[in-house]
Amino acid sequence: MKKLLKYFFILTIIPALFLTSCKEENDEITQGPDPDLTENFEALKDYMVANDLDLPDVLNGWITGAPAEADLATFLSTYDIIDIRNAADYAAGHIEGAVNSSLANILTTAANTTKPILVACYTGQTAGHAVVALRLSGYADAKVLKFGMSGWNSTLSGPWQGNSGADNGAVGEGHTNWVTSPVATNQTYNYPGFNISATTGEGILEERVNAMINSGFKGVNATDVLASPSNYFINNYWAEADVAKYGHIAGAHRIQPLSLENDEIANLDPDATICTYCWTGQTSSMITAYLNVIGFDAVSLKFGSNKMIYPSLESHKFTTPTTDLPLVTSTAANVFGTLSDYLVANDLDLPDILNGWITGAPAEADLATFLSTYDIIDIRAEDAYNAGHIEGAINSTLGNIVSDAATTTKPILVACYSGQTAAHAVVALRLSGYTDAKVLKFGMSGWNSTLSGSWENNSGATNGAVAEGHSNWVTTAVATNQTFDYPSIMSTYTDGANILQERVTAMTSGGFKGVNASDVLTSPSNYFINNYWAQADVDKYGHIAGAYRIQPLSLENGEMANLDSGSQVCTYCWTGQTSSMITAYLNVLGYDAVSLKFGSNKMIYPSLESHKFTTPTTDLPLVN
Repeated sequence: MKKLLKYFFILTIIPALFLTSCKEENDEITQGPDPDLTENFEALKDYMVANDLDLPDVLNGWITGAPAEADLATFLSTYDIIDIRNAADYAAGHIEGAVNSSLANILTTAANTTKPILVACYTGQTAGHAVVALRLSGYADAKVLKFGMSGWNSTLSGPWQGNSGADNGAVGEGHTNWVTSPVATNQTYNYPGFNISATTGEGILEERVNAMINSGFKGVNATDVLASPSNYFINNYWAEADVAKYGHIAGAHRIQPLSLENDEIANLDPDATICTYCWTGQTSSMITAYLNVIGFDAVSLKFGSNKMIYPSLESHKFTTPTTDLPLVTSTAANVFGTLSDYLVANDLDLPDILNGWITGAPAEADLATFLSTYDIIDIRAEDAYNAGHIEGAINSTLGNIVSDAATTTKPILVACYSGQTAAHAVVALRLSGYTDAKVLKFGMSGWNSTLSGSWENNSGATNGAVAEGHSNWVTTAVATNQTFDYPSIMSTYTDGANILQERVTAMTSGGFKGVNASDVLTSPSNYFINNYWAQADVDKYGHIAGAYRIQPLSLENGEMANLDSGSQVCTYCWTGQTSSMITAYLNVLGYDAVSLKFGSNKMIYPSLESHKFTTPTTDLPLVN
């Protein structure tokens, strides 16, 4: 089987929210019968069995421990080692020759390997998810470093020491939900179903693997499962003799082996959260990753029986290394040039990102077509979403937008209150492989007049005139462009894909970066201001005192060098939506950038002849 996704570009980190909705009768849209989504599972199942990718195949020889000190040189020459801990911990001490990556970017990094891959994490658990992705993508000899870096050097054993042993590994000892009665009787269930855009087994597998790694590690604490075992469909992945010897969590099943070909997979309930536990959480991580690929909602009980009954165990126990294998350190370097080159080479320059990035609400007659075109992600607060949202939209956040996008199969449309925070989200998506993602213009304010408050309060004759007659709104020439140094981006990553993923995550984690127009008008010298209008519009309307006009703004043509990396860069446009896109992109590049909220609609609305927000006269439907 060829190496799937060898050059596939897709990024980022963290958990998805799946929300349902109801709708008013008079807002219903007539649709045909729902497709049988289990057909996608069956197509994937047939492909995986035919290509020796059943779970028992994937679990064959998947782990290896740290070597004896005398065998270290041979060990290091055998593997290409990928360390998926965070960059700071990698830099502080890693295995010689290891490269730093992440779960989300593991396949991109793997494309540069020439030997069997060994994946190292903190404990051996997240690496299990990565190795499943690798083995299902053509890297059939990829392995997990047993116990992760905790098993390599005692100075890195903290994660395991904190979750095993007599003091930290006994949460199941004496617990009322740790029992010795027989395990639950296995039943037969329907297969899971999932949406997919691919039509071949190979394509379905590729999409599902990427969805898994972009959703992050799926683990659950032992205390949570012991407290409420009925919240999960629990599978104890031990031999029958071990269950008889040690007991099990109340209500647990024992389904082992677990294969597609022999149909034991049908003993799992597709409507429940499947919680698998083993001895250490490493095998269960492999199984959990595999189950999520094939359509189950699955979690791994972290640290397994080592967290629950360590004092009772006679084997399968973590012990702190008595021989510390060597670590090497690395120093973060400025990687702006590497990132810039990568963005240009992959058509991710700012003008590319700004191509076709926004769409307005549809005419009422076109609503059904509009809703069938997009997967809509609403990033407003949960209470606002619950009070009224677009039919079919799911609720998410700016911080989770990339991981939640992994479940989509259509072009993504992001809705927020005003269209501004959504622009940050769309930059993250477009830089993460979702190149057709769009902003809903004016956000939910442009969908239904009952939600237009955020725009009505920041535009119009009364609320949109803070610059009219202001001494710092001027008609003089804009400032003359200069050339500045580029910003520094410090990272231990050396490849563009990993650097970009790290920077996108930093941007979305940092939240929306906006500034009030009144603050900029009061103290324009506090900012490096870029008026992102055409020259004719500057001549017609004027500008904020001291503003530059740098447009277009590209890496390839060097205009980014006209921005002062030593100042806070404030971009303004007509509505704050384009400037939000630009601001998000600049923050990814390492600039300290803010977007002037609501743009000229907040400052000179009475003077504007176009580019103005108007409250919708036709209210499109909402559901809650």
